[in-house]
Amino acid sequence: MKKFSYWAAILSTSIMLEGCASMNLFKDDTPPPQPAMAAPAMPASPMPGANGALSATQIKTLLTGKSWRWASAKNAGVTLYASDGTSLVEVTGKGTTQGKWEARDGQLCEQFAPATFLPTGSPMSCQTFTGSNGNYMVGPATFKLAS
Repeated sequence: MKKFSYWAAILSTSIMLEGCASMNLFKDDTPPPQPAMAAPAMPASPMPGANGALSATQIKTLLTGKSWRWASAKNAGVTLYASDGTSLVEVTGKGTTQGKWEARDGQLCEQFAPATFLPTGSPMSCQTFTGSNGNYMVGPATFKLAS
């Protein structure tokens, strides 16, 4: 738990905040914005199976113990995924909330606790998790390993 608090402190002090227009953290109708600068090189990661989907084990291995920068058309932020199935989410321009997560074959499922920008929280919902070699999509959101 101390390690989680350490990373939470780093996240909260290192992320520049900007606006967030939607109450749903990841789902949008429009494509995500393109970054102005090239992203750092990502380490090799598990390759998808024959149908392009990652297994629950692959997804859990990718996410656990790491902070991931995500962006969609209306929202952006960083999420730290702990091995106990909890998460700390910072939504750019809005603040932080805690969540719970689980990996299923081909999907990332998340729920979020109430926060000032998400008054009623959000129930567990699952979105398609695709990608390889450091380039991932969760529903319409891009996921990159935070540096």
